[in-house]
Amino acid sequence: MTFKELLSQSDWKEVWITLSGLFPEYVELMDSYRTAYDELKRLKPDDGNIRLFIGRYDPHGVIPFYVLGFEDDCPKGVSLKFSLWEKWLGASVDESILSQYQQAEVVAICLYDMTWSGFSSEEVQAFRSEYINHERCLWSVYGYAGDIEASESNLVRRKQRSDEFHEALGLWDLDCIPFGKESPEYHKARLDREVKIYCLGESETDYEIYCSKVSALREDFQLKWPDPGNMLPHVH
Repeated sequence: MTFKELLSQSDWKEVWITLSGLFPEYVELMDSYRTAYDELKRLKPDDGNIRLFIGRYDPHGVIPFYVLGFEDDCPKGVSLKFSLWEKWLGASVDESILSQYQQAEVVAICLYDMTWSGFSSEEVQAFRSEYINHERCLWSVYGYAGDIEASESNLVRRKQRSDEFHEALGLWDLDCIPFGKESPEYHKARLDREVKIYCLGESETDYEIYCSKVSALREDFQLKWPDPGNMLPHVH
């Protein structure tokens, strides 16, 4: 089932009640959520191979949930918070999600996540492209990063959720930025490294061990690929 199909089966009154229960601090914004809900009902979904995943933060965290998308068979999750809404609508909702959450809960959680930076698709895209030039938007980004820190006690998981958020905004770790034009081979190798780092974050629980392994992966990559224009790794 796609998110669009799930949304089409939903009823706003039930979604409204669920939103109010899950996110009571945003009750005064229900009219804005209704505007976003109605727009989503009108939009056509994009075709794609993205699977939605809903995760939980600590029980008493500032943020209760996070939403990720997994494309094809790639094990690296990405935040869809700033994605086109048509992309959201075309994403599939696994039975495993529907076994954990009621349909109205899935709609409410996704609606909350996708409207973090605006209550229309146009507003979300404007925020994504222009936030760096507006102080108020920057403070909201810094504030959300702080909310992640206050919601996840495990340092490895906290780093994982923070990286997903910043990557969606285009705020990359300097160690991930290639200084020069990438060859297709270098690009693929770099993405493979990022997938390995992501998978490490999902399996490792000790933060010091995690950081050590990530450093080793990056150092090995730098030795093999000192120049982004290389077409073959350097043998060392």
